[in-house]
Formats: sequence, structure tokens, C-alpha cells
Amino acid sequence: EIITGNNRIAIKNKHLFRTMLKMICNIKIKGKDNKIIRFDYCNSIEVRTSCKNLTDTATVKVPKKMFWREKPLTDFIGRGNEIEIEAGYEEYGLQTLFRGWITGVENSYPLIINCENEMWKFKTVTVPAEIIKKFNLKDYLQKYGGVQVDVAENLSFGSMDIKEEMSLAQAVDLIMQSYPYVVGYFQDGIFKAFLSSDRWAKGLKPVTLSPERNMVANSLKYTLADDIKICLKAVSIKRDNTQIVAFAPANAYNVKTDKKGKTTHTQKDGWEQRQEFCPQLTTQREVQDYADKRAAEWITDKMEGSVTLFGVPFIRKGDLVKLQDRDRTERDGKKFIVDAVDYSFGTDGYRQTVTLGYAIV
Repeated sequence: EIITGNNRIAIKNKHLFRTMLKMICNIKIKGKDNKIIRFDYCNSIEVRTSCKNLTDTATVKVPKKMFWREKPLTDFIGRGNEIEIEAGYEEYGLQTLFRGWITGVENSYPLIINCENEMWKFKTVTVPAEIIKKFNLKDYLQKYGGVQVDVAENLSFGSMDIKEEMSLAQAVDLIMQSYPYVVGYFQDGIFKAFLSSDRWAKGLKPVTLSPERNMVANSLKYTLADDIKICLKAVSIKRDNTQIVAFAPANAYNVKTDKKGKTTHTQKDGWEQRQEFCPQLTTQREVQDYADKRAAEWITDKMEGSVTLFGVPFIRKGDLVKLQDRDRTERDGKKFIVDAVDYSFGTDGYRQTVTLGYAIV
């Protein structure tokens, strides 16, 4: 059974749409007693997704007097129910914006349904205090979280000390803080993890974004390489817990060597140091080459910010996008990994705010 609405919204834009497009949505909830509730009308949908935040969130607002089987919707849905949110245009079809669980229902005007992804389930699972000598992220999440995990083959961990009993969500936060060189997030119910230094775009086909075709607005900022003062400390920790450290670029540091031969690097005023781990590297030369390469990637003409799109083309976090702008040569042809996407659907239309992340050289 589907709760339907007859006031779907039509929008028109001279750049993207030659004809009127009908906005559509489909919200599916596995409610109380496992009853499947579907409705294709709502006041609004707001979804926030990010590669940098473990928790994706969604908020759905529906009319207070929405009924299902002649009873209020609140009689059938509540905290802990599974939810899937789809949206799109009738002419292009639906796309899945969010899958997760309802974390709360606000009995207000309109009715507000708050949701979170798999991290909410992790908040309900308790893990014991333990010291894991050879920590394996995939084994750990499958043991306590029961989720599918996709871990890069070259990703290695040392020991992990869970000092006290805590929720699995807290443990995952602790793990990601302990291994800052790891990128981890949920996508399609799978926890993906890989080295931050890996080329995210491997095998991805770029989606072209253009102000003439699909961009509504942007907050892009262009910075010249000469104005970027970022330096890098690259670290590899060997099995005996000793470190191999390299710094780049050389002109960002004051270098001193004491009488005992110990060398220290101190970044100069005006420079910002960032640290990256490269545990897969085992020699000083390899770590230095890595530092030099990564610093060169940071210190280059750079584009940062976000672009706002209509509902097509559909973009997700982790996607590869390519800017096409013949009026601005500094933007044209540049490729980026998508750091985050916020979706909004309602009376103001269907929009995607895409935050640009790692630039692909």
C-alpha cells in the first residue's frame, strides 16, 4: 500500500530543463510488526552525507495528519525502524538518497522523522575493553557490527587498545582517530576503508558539472600555489615501533643538527604542517619520495568549495567529478573526488550541494 500525494512539484530552468520535470519521491519504512509502509509525498527531505563523517543523517517532514490504513502514521513507525529514501524526477527515475534507521519521530506540525545510517546501530552495540595485538578492522567490524566491510589490501594496522567498555560507534571513532591515515565511511551498507594517500579515482568515470548545463550556484575559491603555505610530515611506523620520518618541502623548515647528530625540523612562521602516515613504506628514501610527492600535490593551484546542482546528474560522496567552464580557464577540466553531498527536496525544488575534496592531478 502506498500513501500518495497529488501535489507533486514541477520546476523549470533554462540551463538544464527544456520541459517541465516532475519531482517524485518514494519513502519506504519497515514499521512495527514488520509492516512495510510506503509513501510518495512529503513536505521535505534533507540528507547529509560525507566521506569524513561516519554518520550520515536524514530528516523527513510529512503532514501531521498523514494516515495509513485509516490510522495516524505514528501508530506504525518509531525509533529503530528501517527506512529507505528515494527521490528524483519522473522523467529520470528515482535515486536512493539514504538507507538507515529512524532515530526519533517528533510529533509536531509537520511530523518530523529523524534518521541515521549504520552508525546508529553501532551505538546500540557494546564492545568490551581489550588489547588486540594484531588489529584487523574487517574482522572487528564483522564480529561486533555484523556488517560487510571492504578494506584495501595494502591497509595494515598495529595493536589496538580499547581501554574500557564502550559502544561500537565510540570504538570506531577511536579506531579512526588512532589511525588518521585511514579513510573510512559507509556506502550502500558497506564500510569502506583505505589509505588516505591512495588514488580514490581509480576506475571511476568522471561526471561533468557545468554552469551551462547543471550547476545552479557555487562557492568555489581559487588559490594560487604561491599563496599556499602547507608543509608535510610523513611518518611510517615499523614493526619494532620505530619511526621513519620525512619532511617536505625543504624551504618550509628550519633544520638543526645537535652535537649528537640528532636533526630537528621546525616549520617556519606562516606555514601549516600536516601529518600523513604511510605504513606501507619501509625505507627513508621511500618515505621522503612520498613526502615530496604529496607536498607537490598540496602546493599547487587549488580549487576549494562546493557547487549546487539540480537533481541530475545524481552525485554521491566518493564520486569523481569534472568541472567544465569555458569562461573560467582556472576551473575548466579540473577533476575532484566528492567529499560530501547534501540533498534537499521540497517546495523549493530538488538540489544537491556537492563539496569538492581531493583534486586529481
